[in-house]
Amino acid sequence: MTQEDVAALAVENSLPPTRMEIPFTVTVVNTGAEVIVFDSGNGAGRRPNAGQMRERLAASGIAPEQVDVVALTHFHPDHIGGLMEDGQPAFPNASYLIPSAEYDFWSDEALLANDGTKRVATLAQSNVVPLRDEALFIKGGDAVVGGITALSSHGHTPGHTCYHLESGGERLLILGDVSNHYVATLQRPDWHVRFDMDKEKAVAARKEVLGMIAADRIPFLGYHMPPPAVGYLEAKGEGFRFVPAGYQLNL
Repeated sequence: MTQEDVAALAVENSLPPTRMEIPFTVTVVNTGAEVIVFDSGNGAGRRPNAGQMRERLAASGIAPEQVDVVALTHFHPDHIGGLMEDGQPAFPNASYLIPSAEYDFWSDEALLANDGTKRVATLAQSNVVPLRDEALFIKGGDAVVGGITALSSHGHTPGHTCYHLESGGERLLILGDVSNHYVATLQRPDWHVRFDMDKEKAVAARKEVLGMIAADRIPFLGYHMPPPAVGYLEAKGEGFRFVPAGYQLNL
């Protein structure tokens, strides 16, 4: 799309036309039996104002040793950067849920010689490959943990995976990077995103997953949605409108 088209959409939604702020939201689920972390954040020192996941966990009363499972949506640096700290697993007692198609692609050492894939492949070699013996390799449709099912959403990356959670008849969808922005890629799901490796497949996955969320009124958590990153979708024109989940605070 042209810069003018994107700027016009931003202004239409009361956003600045020349700046986009991207948040990073790691989801933690406590089932009562296991503490499950979805993606691992940027990791220490990866970019300004990020890499604070372990500090945030500590503030919530969760020590790294208490994390039982780390479930990955895909291997982009802001999702696997926090798996290792100082060359050691950041969550020393955890096992890992890893989409097999994602692992098979990024663990190929031939990617290290390609300028287009070298950065992510290098991080995969240092942060994911050493954890393979503690991993369960999964595909779409797999029931991975009690009440949690993997949902294929390939396109953003070769093995991108969402997670569908259900408990007591209530549902929640962990979106990952199917949508990177709460206006641009929700209201215009057919727009191509620079970070999507297979643009058309990503568009198809976006429309399918977002359509399901809207039709079934499933609350969802998006990794790059604005804090607190949980909400609903309503059909709007050719796309969807983000409806943040409301909450009330009584002190």
